[in-house]
Amino acid sequence: MLAPERQQQILTLLEERGTVRTIDLAEEFQVTDETIRRDLQTLAENQQLSRIHGGASSLNGRPKLQSFTERHLLQVEKKEAIARAALERIQPGQTYAFDSSTTSFALVTMLPDLPYRVLTNAYAVIDQLVSMEQVDLISTGGNYHPKTQTFISGDSYNMLRRHNINCAFVSCIGLDRHRGPSEGFEQQAVFKETLIQIAQQVVLLVDSTKLNKNSEYFFANLRDITEIITDDGAPTEFVQDLRAEGCTVTIAQP
Repeated sequence: MLAPERQQQILTLLEERGTVRTIDLAEEFQVTDETIRRDLQTLAENQQLSRIHGGASSLNGRPKLQSFTERHLLQVEKKEAIARAALERIQPGQTYAFDSSTTSFALVTMLPDLPYRVLTNAYAVIDQLVSMEQVDLISTGGNYHPKTQTFISGDSYNMLRRHNINCAFVSCIGLDRHRGPSEGFEQQAVFKETLIQIAQQVVLLVDSTKLNKNSEYFFANLRDITEIITDDGAPTEFVQDLRAEGCTVTIAQP
């Protein structure tokens, strides 16, 4: 890979994550730390990023808020593997809640038409399930946010509180082994925090690229999560740390 191409990919990763570490980039691109440091220096001189100790950050230090369409195209195989593992938790006669993450949506696309209730704030979930005859589909309502294709506001939180939710399926931008899952969009973080407080069980669907990372707004503690489902790219040490914290972790196979 030529340096300009690698540097462009580094900028793309910065948009997704807000910050990157030299050691992680060297591993991802299979080059030396020194090569990555030269890339970062070049990008810094071009005022495309800010150098920090051990890596770099975007100019404002925050990840870009990606649209649903952009996120839907990322890590597709990992999300599908996680969704297949999570599908085993779906049973008739229960009430399920789904957030607006594309990982949760991967599960929704696999749902059978059975008599259970679904609550969601995600337009894509509503659009996917609206033609199913047996599913009792409920929108939490609120103001529509076009970029993330979600409904947000106090009304949506009140709607959640009216229901007995057996299981909530949520995802995140990053999962920190100490502080838990986090989001880059504050309204979504508040929605997920409310949902987790209400649901009897919470299943966190998170692909391995999001492990050991964090974003702007933490919305749950690890002890609030019933089960974490990730893919087989998850680092063994990170999974061991989660289990040492008392987390139930399921590794979805491809």
